[in-house]
Amino acid sequence: SVTIGFLVGLADDAYNTRPLLKFSAQVLCGLILCFTGTYIQLFSSDFLNYFITVFWIVGIMNSINMLDNMDAITTTVSISIIISALIVLSALNSFESIEFIILIGVLAALLGFLFYNWNPSKIYMGDTGSQFLGVLLGAMAITCFWNTPFDSSSHSQTKQVILTLIVFIIPIIDTTTVTINRLGRGQSPSVGGKDHTTHHLSYAGFSDR
Repeated sequence: SVTIGFLVGLADDAYNTRPLLKFSAQVLCGLILCFTGTYIQLFSSDFLNYFITVFWIVGIMNSINMLDNMDAITTTVSISIIISALIVLSALNSFESIEFIILIGVLAALLGFLFYNWNPSKIYMGDTGSQFLGVLLGAMAITCFWNTPFDSSSHSQTKQVILTLIVFIIPIIDTTTVTINRLGRGQSPSVGGKDHTTHHLSYAGFSDR
């Protein structure tokens, strides 16, 4: 799934692919996760679990992509999400798990990238990086937040949902408000613009840095 996310991002950067093709690839990423056993387990129905998993993956891929609208924003948000996931894995003593190792490697890469991506940035993430991170963060969220095995009570499941939404609050709020505002103006949410949360902070007088 991560490879497909990377490739569709690369194609979009190189050839500016159509939104439908990009969306189809995002759905495919979610379906691959479902059929390989990495899916959100909230309901007794597998169909509902698969549906919410695909919705989650597509949503996070687009959220991370849309958040990449100013220097270092997506990078710093991704770092904060990864650190949160590492804290959860540490609490579960999962230091030798493949998820922990992958997250440490991606965290190191993002910290190195941040040095050049900080305002004024010398290099940019583009769709190649944001789509890759979208799949990765979405999948790791399923393992580290949605399905965290602290206990199996329904009360615990509620806490896990709230925890996930808090960790991803910045991309979720930004994408939701931008989508609602653009639809309200009769515009397509897939077309870029300067109406993101970061832009409004800039309009309020804060510097880009």
